[in-house]
Amino acid sequence: MKTLNALPIIDCRQCQARAQSSFCGLLKDDEINLFMQLKKDHLYQKNQALFYEGHSCDTIYLLCNGSVKLVQSSDAGHQQIDEVVSPGGWVDKGAAFSSGRHSVTAQALENSVVSLLSVAQILPNLKSLPSLSLTLITALSKEVDKGRERLRLLRTKSAKARLASVLLGLCRTHGVKQDHGISIKLALKREELAEMVCVTQETVVRLLTSLKKEGLIQLSGKEITILQEQGLSRILNH
Repeated sequence: MKTLNALPIIDCRQCQARAQSSFCGLLKDDEINLFMQLKKDHLYQKNQALFYEGHSCDTIYLLCNGSVKLVQSSDAGHQQIDEVVSPGGWVDKGAAFSSGRHSVTAQALENSVVSLLSVAQILPNLKSLPSLSLTLITALSKEVDKGRERLRLLRTKSAKARLASVLLGLCRTHGVKQDHGISIKLALKREELAEMVCVTQETVVRLLTSLKKEGLIQLSGKEITILQEQGLSRILNH
């Protein structure tokens, strides 16, 4: 197992991902100062696990930069990517406050910096900073809403529409504008993309080929470039 690299405390007030965070983005000045006092920043190497499904959970993980995939196993032993967390995201939200067990395995897709916050340290501060309790509740509520939306897509949308949704999401979180479109700068294997869409690898390859023929995307190895966001949105909302 690769060594976990401790980093000097990163100044959250200068963090570009803070505005995108459902938790850090809501923190007031006194709360962010407390957070910086309590947190520990670590660098996880590409493919390194942050934690494993079923293991005890007593820590909040917030992604500062990079990307992390959350993988869940079925009773039959099959794995499925539940989510790809982008900077500012809360990794395995709520686990530390509910069952005390991780519901997923988290693995870095690239070198990633993560802020760790001990639940045992933060709970006593909820009494002195009541607004922090509201911030936590609000952040968790937003994450629950996101989970419900993913479940709705899985239940009501076709595989092609779900792929369009995943591509649009990756475009927003990992997209880089190019002259001819927006390139998704995240080297996902076709197998990983299939897990996110909840289809077989063969199906996702066929769907990607279909989107390419329709002129909506461009493929170059693992890299996917979105040529027509509106076209993907039409498929999603059809």
